[in-house]
Amino acid sequence: MTVNDIGKIVLSVGVTQLLADLLSRKFVFQSDSYKKSVATFQRAKDKHDKTAAALAAKRLLYEAQQQSNPGGKKSSQQISAKSLEKDEKKLKFESNDVTATAAEVARRHTSANFSTAIVFFLLYRILAAEYSGKIVALLPFEPFHLLQKMMTFRGLAGAAGFDSSTEFHFLWVKAVGAGGESITKPMAPLSPDVNHASQACAFAFIYFLCNMSVKVVINMILGEKPPPGADEGVGTLMNSPQSKKMMDAFGVDPQEVTGLKKKS
Repeated sequence: MTVNDIGKIVLSVGVTQLLADLLSRKFVFQSDSYKKSVATFQRAKDKHDKTAAALAAKRLLYEAQQQSNPGGKKSSQQISAKSLEKDEKKLKFESNDVTATAAEVARRHTSANFSTAIVFFLLYRILAAEYSGKIVALLPFEPFHLLQKMMTFRGLAGAAGFDSSTEFHFLWVKAVGAGGESITKPMAPLSPDVNHASQACAFAFIYFLCNMSVKVVINMILGEKPPPGADEGVGTLMNSPQSKKMMDAFGVDPQEVTGLKKKS
């Protein structure tokens, strides 16, 4: 166990995320096509909002008209139900336009995120091969069994039963610098918090912590956020007219999918 090992993992995750954000900003979010997509979405959204506000005011006038003129006498300034229906169709058309342009913006963000995910998968494979069978840290607590199996013992020899694994004991001795003697069950305390081989930590747990902290912080600072209305990721893509037509073709009700997404 060395500070250099942990530092190398932290640095690898940080630099990879930094490069991913800078490259995405350069080649995706600063491109003319992306700026055009955002501008088109914003125009469609503004137009939809104006139509929705005008229709809401028109409905109020129509309701007031119905109450003040129950006999249904017509005048040149009266609002007809047919006019409302026409405006509602217009609003629906503009709503479809908004979802389609929002999906185009979201698609570009999703593509950039997918590319970053592939890069981090490759980084994980490279670092996992480099730190295979190596204890990179000693935890100040004994993890519960599921965490040991999934993270802290992942890639260490004898992870399933360290008490009887001489190979794992050797890794433990090598990590703590206690010589070449065989160790069984309770270990001689290294510090008040470290006294058992179950506190050994593999690369995977450190990598996970870096992804939950360093990676997230860098992305929050340098990452490009989609505009409001196109910021639901895959949900925005699923709301587009093209996606709904595709779901209809496969016999999936878009309304049910939308309802499940809202509940979750």
